[in-house]
Amino acid sequence: MVDSSSLLISVMALVAMFGGGMIGVFAARILPGHHLSAASASAVKLLAAVVVSLTSLVLALMLSSANNSFAANAGIVKKLSSDLIHLDHLLRTYGPEANEARANLRVYTTSKNDELFPVSNGPAPTDRETSDRLDRVLDAVLSLAPADRRHTALVEQALAITSSIYAERWLLWENPGTTVPPQFLLLLIFWLFLIFVSFGIFAPANLTVIASFFLCSLAVAGAILMILDLGDPMHPGWVQVSGEPMRRAMIEIGRP
Repeated sequence: MVDSSSLLISVMALVAMFGGGMIGVFAARILPGHHLSAASASAVKLLAAVVVSLTSLVLALMLSSANNSFAANAGIVKKLSSDLIHLDHLLRTYGPEANEARANLRVYTTSKNDELFPVSNGPAPTDRETSDRLDRVLDAVLSLAPADRRHTALVEQALAITSSIYAERWLLWENPGTTVPPQFLLLLIFWLFLIFVSFGIFAPANLTVIASFFLCSLAVAGAILMILDLGDPMHPGWVQVSGEPMRRAMIEIGRP
């Protein structure tokens, strides 16, 4: 499933680039001959090279930023899943007294998985609901009354892991992904439009050129769609952080 806003922006870019190329191709037929001279072609190509360089640099920076955002969110999800399994192991080792805490942990893990990776046939839990369930886990761990040094050490470790889970929850909440201002995207699309117009003016009007313009426009629009989806990796889209670590955590925590 592709996010509708990202897809709309990519389609706008596709239309702007292909339309710009076609405007250039057919505008060349009505321009006076001296506008298409070798000197004019050199000047237009030189100026277009400036915009091409600027656009290439911006796209590369956007891709790098989006990829870093994707990697950061994926790392947080893996760390959260690992901490959930670790906490469950500590509580299981503690003994039957920790069964209530383990039950709350199972509920929280399922709820968090449904929040981060919702299914289409039902409403996903809200961040507040999963936060309340995590609070119940903390309360259950705090209510444990260790009778010896071994159980005291397990409770201390469990509290430290629970604190890490809280931190990871806030990191996912505060780090949803990169956000590109709409005004900047419109400016980028305008740059791409100018580039393809400059290419089209001095290109012959034949089927091969038109097909090349379309395929190149499609390729760049696909790159923009990839950048936008990478930059917002926790929402359903073409590219999304894998939910496999959380599913493995659910299976492990579900063991008796």
